[in-house]
Amino acid sequence: MSKKLLAFLALWISIAFTSANAQQNATKISGQLKDSKNQPIEYATVSVFKAADSALVKTTFSETDGKFSIEQLPYGKYQLRIGAMGYQNFRSTVFELTVDNQNLDLSIITLTSTSNTLKEVNIASAKSFIERKIDRTVVNVDALISNAGTTALDVLSKSPGVNVDQNGAITLKGKNGVNVFIDDKPAYLSGADLENYLRSLPSSALDQIEIMTNPPAKYDAAGNAGVINIKTKKSKVKGFNAGINASLNQGQLSRSNNSFNFNYRNNKINVFGNLSYNLNNSFTDLDLNRKYKNPDGSAKSFFNQNSYFRRQGHTFNLKTGLDYYQSEQTTWGIVLSGMNRFSSQVNNNTSNLYNPSMVPDSIIVARNEDDIHFKNGGVNLNMRHKFDKQGREITFDADYITYRNQTDQTYYNYSYFADRTLKYQDILSGDLPSNIDIYAVKSDYTHPLGEEWKLETGLKSSYT
Repeated sequence: MSKKLLAFLALWISIAFTSANAQQNATKISGQLKDSKNQPIEYATVSVFKAADSALVKTTFSETDGKFSIEQLPYGKYQLRIGAMGYQNFRSTVFELTVDNQNLDLSIITLTSTSNTLKEVNIASAKSFIERKIDRTVVNVDALISNAGTTALDVLSKSPGVNVDQNGAITLKGKNGVNVFIDDKPAYLSGADLENYLRSLPSSALDQIEIMTNPPAKYDAAGNAGVINIKTKKSKVKGFNAGINASLNQGQLSRSNNSFNFNYRNNKINVFGNLSYNLNNSFTDLDLNRKYKNPDGSAKSFFNQNSYFRRQGHTFNLKTGLDYYQSEQTTWGIVLSGMNRFSSQVNNNTSNLYNPSMVPDSIIVARNEDDIHFKNGGVNLNMRHKFDKQGREITFDADYITYRNQTDQTYYNYSYFADRTLKYQDILSGDLPSNIDIYAVKSDYTHPLGEEWKLETGLKSSYT
């Protein structure tokens, strides 16, 4: 069999493997919420929990017409729980999503109103995991106990409207191009770099996640999906406090997420910092068996392939800063941040081609090795001045961000005859350095116009 045909078959199987991975979680749960008068119920919290341990998997809200949908859930057994103010909580029976049952349409779910009226009620309620506001959805990270020991990427995957696929790509309501901000400042990361940063950011360092499909003017307009603003914790308690978080997950491979944070505050300054280390291990072991047929249905050839992907990453993150309170109206600040990541990936593919009698015809062996060293650092200078208590304020930010990436790649391709004697071999090596520096300045002004309206405007300039 020709070299071109063998190479084409190996490439085709590789593409099929990628496509299968991308589609394996193409699941969807949908329905519509109504009350006893057949009126739609909007802004109800709809959550999916694992049936085995009641761990939260995904949350969303019902729309103005009462409809909801949750997509891209892994196959498994789940329970749906729904809560809405003025209605009794709803729990579905346990259901299972499988290859043959990927879409579950629950049609209309009728919620029962709480008719009991209390003359006097004292309520001391904890902050809910999800809050719906006029222009954004707010995720309160600490409100969910199961977030302990997880990462920012894990919390995002549970958030309403947000999907994180198995490759770490983030979409908002099915759209790509999400802008991610950290404490109202652009992350200046995308793709695998953003995924690894969020995977190394412990949930213990997070306060809230704001999700905006129509963000205010102060956020960059680039991207068509909206903005996700991750707000980290800053203690408001005076004095010094610190915390250590450590987690280890052991399966066939180990994963670890560890962090140390501190904060010191008095009347004039606030000093804060966070140092984290993340170990990420993963693998994929896939066997594919193909049978090719002649027009009459008889066997033409057989193709069997084993693909083993092994990935490992070590990520160190540092963020520290100082806020200086010049007065009750004016605050100056500086933030230093950095990330250092070492990662490697090895892909082994062995493909066997057989004739119609299952006699070996040829063998293709491919091995791809990638070693990546990524460094990112940044300095931010900022100022905030409040003109009055009505909300008039101006902010200023100046940023310098630097990226250094070194990727070493080696691709090995071998083709053998049926007796395992070498037919041909190709070895390709690549040295791919990348250096990027970004300079940016930005100023925003906010002016309330009554109780319901406000004017927001700003200027930004950047150089790369």
